[in-house]
Amino acid sequence: MPPRRYPTVRQKRLGAELRRLREAAGLSGEQAAEALECSKGKISRVETGMSGIRIAELKALLQAYGVDDGELVEALVEMAREGRRRNWWNQYESVLPPGFADLAELESKAQSLHSWETILVPGLLQTPDYMRVLFRRGRLEPPEGEVEAHVRGRMHRQQTLYDGDGAPDLWFVLYEAVLHAQFGGPDVMREQLLQLTRMAQRDHVTVQVLPYTIESHRGVNGPFGIVGMPDPGMDVVRTETALSSLYVQDDAQVAAYKLMFDQLRATALGPGPSLKLIRDVAERLRF
Repeated sequence: MPPRRYPTVRQKRLGAELRRLREAAGLSGEQAAEALECSKGKISRVETGMSGIRIAELKALLQAYGVDDGELVEALVEMAREGRRRNWWNQYESVLPPGFADLAELESKAQSLHSWETILVPGLLQTPDYMRVLFRRGRLEPPEGEVEAHVRGRMHRQQTLYDGDGAPDLWFVLYEAVLHAQFGGPDVMREQLLQLTRMAQRDHVTVQVLPYTIESHRGVNGPFGIVGMPDPGMDVVRTETALSSLYVQDDAQVAAYKLMFDQLRATALGPGPSLKLIRDVAERLRF
């Protein structure tokens, strides 16, 4: 299979797992290549996520590494299959950044999505008008003719995660500033807040607000999202920089973010009081 232009997060994780398993088995790259009857370079490309791997080759490697955990084998096989499929987000590859495909791919397999936000409404809860304001003024700044493509991509992402069977558990904790930052003006913001109240009433969606009155909390270092995967030990944390998204996959660091999120939702208002606060702020925007 030809090398990728860039590795997806999921393929990088597959490669990292294969490298970990190879090293745990005490094998060098040369020995792994001998077991697969391929070049050492191919093993290197697979382990860095720059090249895919066929299912038969993957199973042969896992056998050479002495892996007999059926759940782990199936998880890795599914990751390899995913890298070969064409999915709904591929239609946006020409206009949206590579990070969009990374996120959509992870979310498509997620059991849960937990998000802490300090300024912006999370993308999965945004209205189209709110999106347009952010795309025109935010870090992406697409050409005007591509703004609607960005909106369609995000709307498609929302639909995928809210509709149909097997939707993931969605849990959002928002700092109160998110409710008061009027992106697009009062009308756009009021409709956005009403959208929050509508989405918060879905069975698999929880929205909490961390009020200004809390003197200190664990979210001072900025927003983050946790993608909870069904595969053992495959959870991923997503953080934002000024120009890109970063993905944290180290188990200890992921566990630290999970603890932070648990502390944030324990500190925030409960879902009922949060919903009332959102409605109150929306009502004040009418005047």
